[in-house]
Formats: sequence, C-alpha cells, structure tokens
Amino acid sequence: MKQWYAVHCKPKQDERAETELLNQGFEVFRPRIRSRRRTRQRYREVVESMFPRYLFVHLDDRDQDWSPIRSTRGVTGLVRMGGCVPVVPSPVIDALRSRADAQNCVAMHPEDGFVPNERVVITEGPLAGFEALFATRNSQERVVVLLNMMRVTLPVHAISRA
Repeated sequence: MKQWYAVHCKPKQDERAETELLNQGFEVFRPRIRSRRRTRQRYREVVESMFPRYLFVHLDDRDQDWSPIRSTRGVTGLVRMGGCVPVVPSPVIDALRSRADAQNCVAMHPEDGFVPNERVVITEGPLAGFEALFATRNSQERVVVLLNMMRVTLPVHAISRA
C-alpha cells in the first residue's frame, strides 16, 4: 500500500532532490510558498520551499525498492524516528495539495480576511481605540497598519474591523 514519507534534503538542495527523485520514477510532492524578499532597496516575489530541506515521497512499503533514495543527489535520507520511518498522514498531504496551484505553491490566505486599506480599530495595547488602515501581514501572527502616517506592527489579535 502506498503511503507518504518525509525526505530530508541537503541544505539548499530541495529542488535538486525533487528533480532527481522524479527522474528515478518516484512520486514527489514539494510544497512551495510565495514570499517577498528585499534585495538591494526593493522587494521581489520569490518562490521557496514551504518546508526548507524537506519534501514528501509516495512509496509502496511492500513492493518498491527504497534504497536508491539514500544515494540520490541532494537527499540526506528518509526522516526517521528511532529506527523506523514514520508515515505522513494522507489527509495532511491532501490538504496541502488542495490548496496548491500548478507550481505546487500553497495559498497562505489568512482566515481573518483583512485587505489592504481596510479600516481597522486597534483593540489592544497602548494604541487601543485608535483607527488605522490595514497595510499588510508580515507573518502569520503580525500585521502592519498605517496610523496617521506612521507605520505600526502589531499582533493580529490586536485589531478588529472598524
């Protein structure tokens, strides 16, 4: 029966490991995310591994030879816990794949749905009660708001819709 397993890759060789495993006929899934990186005074969008140094491979635990994985370029080996190789639950992979586009980029939409230039009220901290404009999210738990020409970074739970 085929199940998903995690593969540990060498530093900065996730893409190479993915290509080599695909060339050997393995079914591979390496989720990616789009993010913004600052380079030389400007931002640009980059696509990077969602889990740096890891990817997932779909293997048959009875009829498939796993030994080529160890010697694949870019691969350190299968992730192990003690002496056994743990299975990655299929619902986890299915959930990631359902949110991925054709390039396996997973959509990282926050559940709160704040959009740029939306009016918000700061609900916590020393600026509680002030109105601001939602600017952007700089991580899963932090947001940037514009407060009378001043940019402020706050925890996401510190704002609500105006």
